[in-house]
Amino acid sequence: MKYKKTINKTEVLDFNEFYHVYNKAIGNELLYKTENDYFFFLKKLERFLLPVVEIYTYCLLPNHFHLLIRTKDEQEIIQTQKIIEKENAEEVFHLAFKNLFISYSKSFNKNYKRIGRLFLQPYKRILVEEEEYILTLVNYIHRNPIHHGYIDDYSKWEYSSYNSCLSNKPTKINREAVLSFFYSKQDFIKFHEENKPKPGMEGYYLE
Repeated sequence: MKYKKTINKTEVLDFNEFYHVYNKAIGNELLYKTENDYFFFLKKLERFLLPVVEIYTYCLLPNHFHLLIRTKDEQEIIQTQKIIEKENAEEVFHLAFKNLFISYSKSFNKNYKRIGRLFLQPYKRILVEEEEYILTLVNYIHRNPIHHGYIDDYSKWEYSSYNSCLSNKPTKINREAVLSFFYSKQDFIKFHEENKPKPGMEGYYLE
């Protein structure tokens, strides 16, 4: 199977689909300078994205982030967002991301006395249609701090969903759905340790 091309900014995300979402800071800027910035961004994710998507996995790094999301189905969006027309319901996904980027950027700019855009436009997103690619993306996203040389042990990176998947503490990610792809938590751990990307997977990485 050939990977999907990057969706251009004029297209809309569809209902009830998996997507790998990626965005980064412009130029040499950072998205997160302090621990508070990371957690503040997660709060923004909760506020703007959770009404319309389920977050399966995430990883935040100093200058970019990765998400594996599933968009909610049409009826759930229409009901929760009080929207009637289908085309407007679809646009809710893009509006949610737009509001996320604008809201975080405004706070970031105020805190660090900067002006202008913070995120690249448009954000990248790839439709993920097969379960084997979903599994490989879970692995890739959680191991991203190693890929970029920030840490030697991905389980020690505080700004990813890896440990939330294994914990019993309340979480905003869809932990149950993520773990349903694995036989057990031990299988989840082993899958990450083996780190065997599927052939033809490169197009899903977005970097």
